[in-house]
Amino acid sequence: MLRFSFDRKQRIRRFGLTLLELIVALGILAVLSTIAIRSLDPLADQARYEATQRLLDDLRSATVGDPNAKQLGGQRIVSGYVADTGSLPSTLSDFTTKPAGLIAYAAQTFDSDRDTVDDVSLSSGWKGPYVRFGAGQSVIVDGWGRTPLIDPDGGDFDFTSQGSDGDSVLPEDDYQADISVAMPSVEYTASVVFRVFAIDGTTGTRIDPAPAGLEQLGVLLYTVNGNGGTTGAIEETTLPVAATGTFEVSKNNAMHGVAAARAFMWSDTDADDQLDAGEAVVVSSYVHYFTIVGGIDSRVEMELR
Repeated sequence: MLRFSFDRKQRIRRFGLTLLELIVALGILAVLSTIAIRSLDPLADQARYEATQRLLDDLRSATVGDPNAKQLGGQRIVSGYVADTGSLPSTLSDFTTKPAGLIAYAAQTFDSDRDTVDDVSLSSGWKGPYVRFGAGQSVIVDGWGRTPLIDPDGGDFDFTSQGSDGDSVLPEDDYQADISVAMPSVEYTASVVFRVFAIDGTTGTRIDPAPAGLEQLGVLLYTVNGNGGTTGAIEETTLPVAATGTFEVSKNNAMHGVAAARAFMWSDTDADDQLDAGEAVVVSSYVHYFTIVGGIDSRVEMELR
């Protein structure tokens, strides 16, 4: 009996773990776990970087539209916050909640030839939300869970993520570096040249206009915030056309989006180059609808009839 008891104790000592052995094993497991976790860090940061880049690209499209979106004829589809409101967003919340100073998207009409019948119709205003959230998401954050910055820099409009470290303090290595997408004004503004013609009553060919006396040539242009407004409404602007020379007038730095224009000759009785109430329209063109596309200057030719 004594021998059996001795062998049993020996077996217990041979198969059990001492406290020191247990501590060593746990230490080894901790080291291995740390190495495994650290080996996954670059993969996690790469995924966060790619998610951030996608977000910034989405914010660009929300602002100035998708440059690759085309109509069947190949013309770019102009959309986004700028096209709808005629302005740039000031905060990220502008994409998801209508700013107090902007009108809601709606059709607006105008009487361009002053005959008491509206003949121009365009739509503008805030038409958000411009950013769509994924399941369980309610705020705009980058891959590291931080809010991107809106950064107007030297005329360029930027969205910036401050990377994995959440700041812009140098040194900025690898995933710590800031990630930005820049939108220079050429991406959302363009110039439009308007050329005014008269029509020869005999031959039906184009000729230069010949205003006489107090008659003045001009173009009525309808664009979002076109007369200096900030509400996102369509506004009428009078562009005077010189009575000699090229019979052209330009609108520079026009925000991209829908537009309409009508050439006319009127009796400018107060000689202020503006079509005022009570001044008679002598002759006008048809209403021309067109799209101003950022970075693409265009030309509109109009015939007084």
